[in-house]
Amino acid sequence: MRSSAIRLVRDSFVACLALLFFAFLPGSARAADCGAGTLVTVVAHLDDDLLFVDPAISERLDAGWCITTVHLIGGANGADFAYVQTRERASRLAYARMAGVPDEWLESNVTIAGKLVHQMVLKASPRVRLLELRLPGGAVRGGRVPLGLLWEQRATLLTYPLNADGSARVKYDRDGLSATLKAILAPATLIYTLNPDTVPFIEHPDHILTARVTRHVAQTLGKSAPIIYHVTYPTGSWPGNLPAAEVQRKRDIVASYFSIDGSESSHVFGEFQWDGNWISRRYAFADRTDRRVPDFVSHPIQLFNAAASRCLNAPGPGRAPTLAACTGSPAQQWRWDPLTVYPGNTRNAALVSVETSQCIAERDGYLVAETCDQWDVAQRWTPWDFGLVYTPMRHCLGENDGKLTMRGCTALTTRYRWATTQHTQANDLRLATAMVGDVAGSSEQSAVYVQRQHDGPGFNVYAASLAKVSPPALWYASVVPFDPLATAASCAGDKLCFDSVRFLLGDFDGDGKADLMIVAAREGGTAFWLLRSAGDHFEAPRLWLQTSTAFKPDLTQQYVAADFTAAGRASVLIAQKRADSGLDLWVASPQKSAASVGSAPALWAQARNLPRNVNLLVRETAGSRASLIAVDGANGRLAFTSIANEGARMTVGERTVLPASFVPDFVKVTMGAVHGRDSNTLILLTPHLDESGEEGTIDVATLDLSGATSAPVPAATLHDLSWSDVFPQFVRDRHGAALMLFRRTDATLGDFYFTGGAPALSRYPSGNGLALGEAQDLGKLPGLFSETVRIDRLAQ
Repeated sequence: MRSSAIRLVRDSFVACLALLFFAFLPGSARAADCGAGTLVTVVAHLDDDLLFVDPAISERLDAGWCITTVHLIGGANGADFAYVQTRERASRLAYARMAGVPDEWLESNVTIAGKLVHQMVLKASPRVRLLELRLPGGAVRGGRVPLGLLWEQRATLLTYPLNADGSARVKYDRDGLSATLKAILAPATLIYTLNPDTVPFIEHPDHILTARVTRHVAQTLGKSAPIIYHVTYPTGSWPGNLPAAEVQRKRDIVASYFSIDGSESSHVFGEFQWDGNWISRRYAFADRTDRRVPDFVSHPIQLFNAAASRCLNAPGPGRAPTLAACTGSPAQQWRWDPLTVYPGNTRNAALVSVETSQCIAERDGYLVAETCDQWDVAQRWTPWDFGLVYTPMRHCLGENDGKLTMRGCTALTTRYRWATTQHTQANDLRLATAMVGDVAGSSEQSAVYVQRQHDGPGFNVYAASLAKVSPPALWYASVVPFDPLATAASCAGDKLCFDSVRFLLGDFDGDGKADLMIVAAREGGTAFWLLRSAGDHFEAPRLWLQTSTAFKPDLTQQYVAADFTAAGRASVLIAQKRADSGLDLWVASPQKSAASVGSAPALWAQARNLPRNVNLLVRETAGSRASLIAVDGANGRLAFTSIANEGARMTVGERTVLPASFVPDFVKVTMGAVHGRDSNTLILLTPHLDESGEEGTIDVATLDLSGATSAPVPAATLHDLSWSDVFPQFVRDRHGAALMLFRRTDATLGDFYFTGGAPALSRYPSGNGLALGEAQDLGKLPGLFSETVRIDRLAQ
């Protein structure tokens, strides 16, 4: 009882000191007011908070909170003190940009629970404080992990110097680190950290240990506060889940950081390397500090191969794992169970089937399921490492000819990349690539696609022939300079940036040439910028329509361009989320008196029962008003709904559910005049997932919307293609009808590259009923495939 009372008095005293901490900061920092709340973020490295936690930090700062970010690790594995200082300088610049103030700081060493900690307080915004413990770091892919030695084996660590002259190093053991962190966490009304419930090297060992230390200490605070854990590395292959405006701001902040730590930011403005992939994502799970849990909680995962669109499957006890169609069954649930190893050992986990509780071993070049033995080297795996899975004998797990395979870990392609969940970019059906239209007015269709620029947030627009092999032409460039020292947003005002706009193609002025429309947030509403086709390029943007604040891009599921009024000019349909349920369908049409000006949107339908995640496809008949087909997935079933255009209003029909073989996550759809110019056919592409063992096979089915049947019929099979890498369009022009695929060509991957390969075009001439002819390869296109992929809808 007496010792408990002493601990209570001690903890209360530490908490009071921490609460007073901000009130006695030197200089202008005394002005900090933390009445709105105090966020304490604890991460390992000096970019973890920016890449994996933000924009959650920015949101609290904008709301008037005090934010304290704690970096446990100085520099990186094996770095010298100069690199520690470089990373801190980069972090200061990023946080100054986050706060929108000059990069001027008050630096000092402060004593917290008896330990010196390097503190940096932003002069113009003293609510921003960075605390640097400067512990030595561990390696990302195996090797010594000092924080693991401290926490798990009770070692003592010596920090980097606290003073610029190389003096004042501090010793930490487990108790000392816990006491220091407890004092820092005491005033927190909200705590952010990384993911404690995983194993190296799915995430960096320093990430995991930092999160475990933080959770452990937070549970000793004697209060209930929310604590949020952030997943790190695996999110790079997951669907982007941040709003466009937040992504754009985050890219600025992170690019400012990497302008110092790395001296270039090209990877930040793209999605071809991990840093860039992480920016448009934030995945987290919540708990409270008064809920006691172990340092590690095991969560089942899936292992999903995007190239094959299949999951790792356990057929049964004693049988080797296979690749199979993803069902979500227990046979496709796995655990990485940590093994007793020295911190930093790469062979640190057992691959365990949730259904059978057996471990997967590698023996004589084959995989086999057997009783787990944590001391058996044949069962010691290196788990998911930037998408690669290393077997006990250091082979890489992958897919070949539709089957599970192993090989040496050099010159790998995306067939050897794995994700820890089936829900990935590979089946994110919100994504779009090329648009198709007659941009030259020559009765010939072209593919129009957008490429990110790597020196800033702008983009290039290319047009490529769909009739012959020819180099694509640059039709428009939106150059948006990036200044790492700026405090204002790169994409402020009327600047058009890749991540914050959406694109439409249509003949908006009625001159027979398809124009480009760019949709962006502006003045609290939505701006529609028209780039008219001049036959060989798109002209500079003109403001076609500025809406009221009632219309916002972040409320619009989808924009659709088509001739909804039968006036010979395209209008824009706005499918906006309703406050209650479903969507409102609004149409903004060109003004009769001015072809290059749009009229205010008019409400054409209140579709309360239409699912919000629909994909709206245009249904056209020559000389008539365009109507719509809405495709959606719910409760594991794919369905479509006809939406009739009656002139100034639309009527939503009944929802028709397709056979269960069409799994919503694995169906790509397009519309086409398959049976003649005025026919309308739904074309559905699915990965071929039976046990035939064929590599890269896509099944194509058609659904004739003019017929009495509502069941799709098989139409064609495409070979040597990965379903996740193709985006279909059906075209009909003076060269005939064809199924077009804008696709990714496979390529050897670098260590930290999520995807590889250039975009390419393939044309499949179509006879009646989608009888496809031999593929015509129209060649590779400039740039990277990943840089042509953009989000076209809000939800899927």
